Amino acid sequence: MSWTVRWLRAVHAADRLRFAIFVRRHGAALEVSPSTSPNLRFARIRLDPGASLRVGERFATERQPGNHFWVQAGGRIELGPDVWLRTEHNPNRLTTFPGARIRIGRRALINGAMIHAKTLIEIGDDSMVGFGSRLLDSDLHPNDIETPERTEPIRIGERVWIGSDVTVTRGITIGDDAIVGARSVVTRDVPPRTVVAGAPAKVLREIQRRPTLES
Repeated sequence: MSWTVRWLRAVHAADRLRFAIFVRRHGAALEVSPSTSPNLRFARIRLDPGASLRVGERFATERQPGNHFWVQAGGRIELGPDVWLRTEHNPNRLTTFPGARIRIGRRALINGAMIHAKTLIEIGDDSMVGFGSRLLDSDLHPNDIETPERTEPIRIGERVWIGSDVTVTRGITIGDDAIVGARSVVTRDVPPRTVVAGAPAKVLREIQRRPTLES
């Protein structure tokens, strides 16, 4: 066995040990699989009383800081199997307010985005969210004294591609296989198998079923 292989094995063993300590520090509120990347230990995780963060099998991320999780009281974030939270360009910031949920499906890729839930944000299998994008299921403040803050779930379908610097507003459903162009502002539902772009985003054309990330 070469010196390089022995060194890499030693680094991996040390990473697994540090990761085990990291997981133990967060207690039962942090649920991880044995196949979860130990790089998760570089994340900043805040779990308030009654909150939970569940990380599925084969979760992947880079060996560097950049993932920020804040799960407020009674909230929950669920990352499905083979999710990749990529941090090379921007940090990922996932926040749930009290009792809210974020659910991210199998093989989804979140690449330096903000996901901010006051009720529910769901992202389907094989979907991708580009860097600088923002998913916000609430106005975050009242418009005026007669218009209180409004909050409605966001639901992203399967095999959706959301480009960079996109804003998805409250109450939006994006259908399966849709593509949202860079810098779009999505203020109304997006039909399945369409390309939309603009501020506000409008349908440009229809497309065929998109491939999965594992194909």
